[in-house]
This record gives sequence, C-alpha cells and structure tokens, in this order.
Amino acid sequence: MMVKDVIVVGSGGAGMTAALVAARSGLDVLLLEKTEYFGGTTALSGGGIWVPCSPQAKAAGIEDSIAEAESYVTDVVGSALRRDLLDSFLHNAPEMVRFLDDNSEVKFTLQPGFADWHPGVRGFKDSGRLLSPLVFDGRTLGPWFQRLRPPLTEFNAPGGCMVGISDMPHIANARRSLRSFAHIVQLLLRFGLDRLRYARGTRLTMGNALAASLLKSCVDAGVEMWSNAPMHELLTETESDAVAVKGVTVQRDGAQLEVVARHGVILASGGFSANPEMRKRYIPFADQHVSIVPEGNTGDGITRSLELGADFDGENLSNAGWVVVSVHREPSGNLRKFPHLFLDRGKPGCITINKAGERFGNESVTNFVDAMHRSGSVPAYLICDHRFIKKYGLGLVRPGGIGLKKMTEEGYLQTADTLAQLAEAISVNSEGLVQTVTRFNHFAEQGHDEDFQRGDNPSDFGFGDLAHGPNPCLGKILQPPFYAVKVFPGDSTTTVGLRVDAEARVLAKGDRPISGLYAVGLDMNSLWRGRAPGNGANNTLGMTFGYIAARSAAAQKT
Repeated sequence: MMVKDVIVVGSGGAGMTAALVAARSGLDVLLLEKTEYFGGTTALSGGGIWVPCSPQAKAAGIEDSIAEAESYVTDVVGSALRRDLLDSFLHNAPEMVRFLDDNSEVKFTLQPGFADWHPGVRGFKDSGRLLSPLVFDGRTLGPWFQRLRPPLTEFNAPGGCMVGISDMPHIANARRSLRSFAHIVQLLLRFGLDRLRYARGTRLTMGNALAASLLKSCVDAGVEMWSNAPMHELLTETESDAVAVKGVTVQRDGAQLEVVARHGVILASGGFSANPEMRKRYIPFADQHVSIVPEGNTGDGITRSLELGADFDGENLSNAGWVVVSVHREPSGNLRKFPHLFLDRGKPGCITINKAGERFGNESVTNFVDAMHRSGSVPAYLICDHRFIKKYGLGLVRPGGIGLKKMTEEGYLQTADTLAQLAEAISVNSEGLVQTVTRFNHFAEQGHDEDFQRGDNPSDFGFGDLAHGPNPCLGKILQPPFYAVKVFPGDSTTTVGLRVDAEARVLAKGDRPISGLYAVGLDMNSLWRGRAPGNGANNTLGMTFGYIAARSAAAQKT
C-alpha cells in the first residue's frame, strides 16, 4: 500500500493544475492517467482561457470588473446558474492565472480581438477576457515530450508543423509581406530541424502548449505521474455514519494497487464523451454525433462517485460543448475527424445547408451545432466555390488548395461545375440550393444577412475575415467548380457532471460533502450549464476549480 497526501485522477488542464498547485503548496501528490499520454482534452484544444479581470487585462489598461462579469454570466446562463460557484470562479480565476505565472512554466498572453459570445447582454466585452498560452518549446520536456498527447493533426500545417492563432496573419500575408514570409520560413526551418531528432515538431502552440507547460511544471514540482494507470475504485470508510473517501485502487503494470490519500482524491478524469451508453442518454442524435475527445474519457470518476451517493446537478441548458465535425476514412482505414472552427465555416463565401438545400443558421457563430439540432439538419453540408477553397481551404483541404485533388479523389469532398450538379452529387434539393446561393450572394453584396444576421455582431468577426468587406463574414459563391463536405454535430467536451460546492467538494444528496472527494474539469457539472460565455470558457473552469480544489486540500494539511 502506498500513501500520498493527494491523488489526482486525470491529466488534462484541470488535473495537472490541481496536481501542480497541491505540490507547490507542500503536498506529496500522485497523478494517475488512464491512457499512455498526458494532456487530456486540453492538449487537443485551442488552449485559450476566459478570465474576466485577469492580471494581463489589468496590465493592458482594459476596463472590466467582477460585477460586470457577474451580470454577464447571470444573463447568459439564466435561472439554472449556481451563484455560489460563479462567485468562487470569478474571484479565483485571476488568482489561478497569477499563481501559475509566479510558480510554473505556464504563461498566458492577452488575445485581443475575440469578443464574448453573447452581445447585447449586460457586461458583454468585445475584447479583453481571452488569454492564450505562449508558444512552448517541447524540447525542454526531455523524455516527457514523447509522453505528451499529440495535438489534432488537422490543426497542423501540411507535414505536421504546428501553427497558432498568432501565426495565422503571417500565413495569410506571406506572399505580400517580407516580415510574414520570413516568419513562415523560420517556422519551417525549425520544424525541419526538429524532425531530424523528434517524431514531431517541438514548437508547440494552442492547447498542446498549455498541456506541455503544465506537464513540465508538474514534473519540476515533484508530482509523481503514472500513465497507463486507470483508477478502478474509490477506497472508502465510514465516518459519523457517512461515507468518506480515503484513496483509490489503481491498475499499474498488471497489478492492482491501493493508494491512500491523506488529504483527498481530486477527480479530473474527463467526463464521458467516450462512453457509448452515457452518450445515448445525454447526447442528441447520438448515432450521428462525432466526438473528438480522447479515448480515455469514459466517465470513470462520475460513475464511481455516483456509486457512493453523489448526484448530478440538475438539468443543463446543453449537455456538451458542441463542434461541427467532418470525417474522412483514409484508404489505410484510419479515421480522421476535422473540427470546423475558425478556419473555414465562418469565413466569407461558405454556407451550410440541409437536405432541402437551405441554410438554417448563422454559420459564423461558435455554437452552430445548436442550429443543427434545432432544425434537424443532421448531417449537413458546407458549400463553397473554387476561389474560397484556394484562399481559405475547406476542412482537410488547406489554404492554397493543398490536398484538394487527394481529398476529392478519396471522396471526402464532392465537386461539380454547377450548383445543380453539386446538389445531385450530395443528394440535396437542387432548386433549393440554387435559390439559397442566389439569395446569399445578394446578402454578401449588400453586407447584411437578412435571414440569420451573420456578421452583424462583433462576436462573429473572429470566425470571419476582417480584411474582407463590406461584411467580414459574407462573401459571394460564384466561381466554379463548387465544393461540398458533409458535416455532423460533434462534441469537444461534455458538460453533465457531479454536483459540487464552491470548494469543488463532491456533494451527496442533501448537499452534504463527501469527505475526501473533489471533482473538477469535466467530472464537475459545468458552471455554464452548457451555455458558455466565450472562447476558452471550458478550459478556464477546469483549471480554476482544479486550483480551488488543491487549495482546499492543502488547507487541511496539519
């Protein structure tokens, strides 16, 4: 039997933040990861965090307040909001950022130009609440680099070179700006040198940079970290006629071990996106829904807690963080999943249609899957012309048309010389598609989408092209050939989880804390109830409540 102060189950942003904070608070910490890789869903994400009143925003002179953020979230989430959790989040999120800046390799920078997602709501800000992780040098991880979960290859440049948000303007301007051209050349040279020594590039961006910096920080802080070590059970005993968690059983190297935790077990095992039965229960169109989360997110922490008398936190507005996804089965049999975020779907000159050939929502909103669910448009199709695909790409086809021939030949894309022929190829209503494109082209010319108000709000602009006018989200579809890719509703996170208190302690019925048990990240029910306030809102919840749980556990140290 092994004895530790704190056991953390799961190695995403929530779990590693909890482990790091606990270790830096003087506790002896064991972190358990079910799969072979550390990093969880965080390593696959954009890596941003949504933090009102962050130190970075204050340093930049951005005006914001806890009161404004409270009003904003209150109106966005509505009556289902847990005000105790919101108060805990708003006061601790900036402190979490400051703690990491002072005590770890994790560094964030203000990411301007990204508005909150719900304009018109009290407390809305058009910029200043999104932080992005700095580029991280994977070489500093040494042997741990190969144990970091790789990013989604679909987010990489051709050949596997990672690029981040700050690289995008240079990619777009490489042919017009010597500075941008030099930046891209430098990236490619670095990547080429990396590949002489490593299996992939070591210049890490977005969520992979965040996960890598957390991993390096945990290792430096002395956290003991086990991979391929799934938790099987929670060890319990009875205290004052109530169950108390005292540790876990874990599978490691073919043996089952008991590990006791003096100050608590923190569950951060990643929700249930990879659990088929739970998906059927909570995910709409489950048979056609595509998840992009890691294979280990099977609801282990939630399931074990429910067995001890824990409970869910009531109905959510939405049960997952949705993302539009296309899929491609390669000739080798490998299945690729592409999340259509800011690279194509919201750019000027691309629309999404259903079987009737009609648009059914604003393609430049973040949560476009809601429109798919609401209208029953599952699956749907992204439509664009040749000019668009050469400039922006489409899914697995990169800007410049890189991969266009291959993706067309392998059936990922359908193409035709006329819209009517394209409609026939994808089995949608031909007359409907032609009329829809004609109407949309008129909107693009006048700069206003009369049907769905696409591009009317600043929150749409991050998905459009600010260099395009008169509306950065509206562009004509005119130049043949035309292209279509089939898309499905997908998820990048679940939001259904355990009911916890403001210290992230798991609550049993009657709101009695289960002694020694915490839940954070996707194991904790989302504060947002499935209606996130802005970019990075799920990452920031996991990391903030990981920070809170670790501080709570450390406060019990005697």
